[in-house]
Amino acid sequence: MPLFSKSIQEIDSRDDGFRICIMRKPHMDSSWDIWMPVLAPPLPLFESCKKGEVDWAGYVEWFRRDVIVARSDHIRLLADMAKDNVITILCWEKSPERCHRRLIAEEVLRINPKIAVVIK
Repeated sequence: MPLFSKSIQEIDSRDDGFRICIMRKPHMDSSWDIWMPVLAPPLPLFESCKKGEVDWAGYVEWFRRDVIVARSDHIRLLADMAKDNVITILCWEKSPERCHRRLIAEEVLRINPKIAVVIK
């Protein structure tokens, strides 16, 4: 089954399957089925990024250490869910280029290369 990633700003679709919000503070008017804030960037990382104190390479290193490694059990849960279900992970950024949802989706693919990961 596929795991999609997209911005929560996009219109939801029946093709999304289980919509999993991986934002720290989601907008309550958005539609999502499951909220996993443990997969959001830690607040110090988020604030450092907003202030311009950390570049993208630093962001990725920090995020990998504090989320991908530290919360690997949650990412494995996503990979397990995606074996039998259509999953869409959601966050705020419109582009996945410099977005944590892309890093999460890539880690799911690393865990299980058989999952069709679609990053939007």
